[in-house]
Amino acid sequence: MDKIRKDWAVMIALAAVSLLVVLNFSAILTWISEFIGMMFPLILGMILAFVLNVPMKRIEQVLEKINFPQKLRRSVAILSIIVILLLIISLLIWIIAPMIAKTVSQLGDSVNHLLFVVADFVQHSKLMQSSEVSQITDSLSQSNIVSSVITFLGGFTTNISGLFSNVFSVIMGIFFMINILASKEMLARLTLRILNVVLPKDKIEHITYVGEVIMDTYDRFLMSQIIEAGIVGVMIFAGYSLVGLPYAGLVGVLSGVLSFIPYIGPFMACGIGMLFTFTESPIQALISLVVFMIVQIVEGNVVYPKVVGSSVGLPTVLTLAAALIGGNLFGLVGMIFFIPIFAVIYRFVKEWVEKHEQAASVVAVGGIIDEEN
Repeated sequence: MDKIRKDWAVMIALAAVSLLVVLNFSAILTWISEFIGMMFPLILGMILAFVLNVPMKRIEQVLEKINFPQKLRRSVAILSIIVILLLIISLLIWIIAPMIAKTVSQLGDSVNHLLFVVADFVQHSKLMQSSEVSQITDSLSQSNIVSSVITFLGGFTTNISGLFSNVFSVIMGIFFMINILASKEMLARLTLRILNVVLPKDKIEHITYVGEVIMDTYDRFLMSQIIEAGIVGVMIFAGYSLVGLPYAGLVGVLSGVLSFIPYIGPFMACGIGMLFTFTESPIQALISLVVFMIVQIVEGNVVYPKVVGSSVGLPTVLTLAAALIGGNLFGLVGMIFFIPIFAVIYRFVKEWVEKHEQAASVVAVGGIIDEEN
């Protein structure tokens, strides 16, 4: 009787909490948003540490093979990661910046020529006689222009202030990342000690196993994403080079980087590639579109499901579904992180089904033996 009352009390409490959440959902979302904004440097540091833990472990393994002093391995590995990231960013800027400057200059000339043609057409057509054009011309008065400039400068000042705030948050995030990577074993031991106090041993073993599965899945997912990005970049570079399109190296690098964003990233890379090639000729922009379509057919149906999906043990259909659902719920971040989340869920469900199938088979075999006896 007491157990029934206890179960009913728990159900009533859960129902009351659920009702309060529904009634105050907007306020709760606002509070969560403010909390995340306040904790953004720490959250960013944790995410960076989680991602960069994969290459850091690889570097430590290399240092161990060459008998590098154990006390210095972690520091050298973290420093190596930071230096490698800075070198990659510097190399990309060194390669891409001149090409972008040239492209913007050429694009500006093309736009100026297009505006000149349009203006000449409007001037010599009957459009100038229409009342709508006259109203548009009157609206572009000096006072309106001055007002627009003042509004733009005010917004620009606000954006600059926000930029400095974001830069400070990123710097603090990097600081947290370094400290988390440097003391990850200590943090793991502390977490385990806390769990030992509040939970029984079997629960701790289950939580530890879940954590190991999550870490292993994300490790393999990150490495497969890097491989997939390299494959896409090479395919775009090869496609551009085969048909004689300019900016093959630039567009290939951008395509590889943007391929970390499932589905949306390729469209962004395609738009950038078409914009760059449009400065040479509209025909080349169309050829660029065809190249991207061919590459994306191969990448979307072969490379991504096989490389990324197989690396995390997720079937092709579930890989595509994970990216689609994650994108609809949380945008770009959801697209990137929902695939390993689905992979973890899929693995646990698969293990649960196999466990119950084995139990059912044991019961069936036992029943057959009893019948024979």
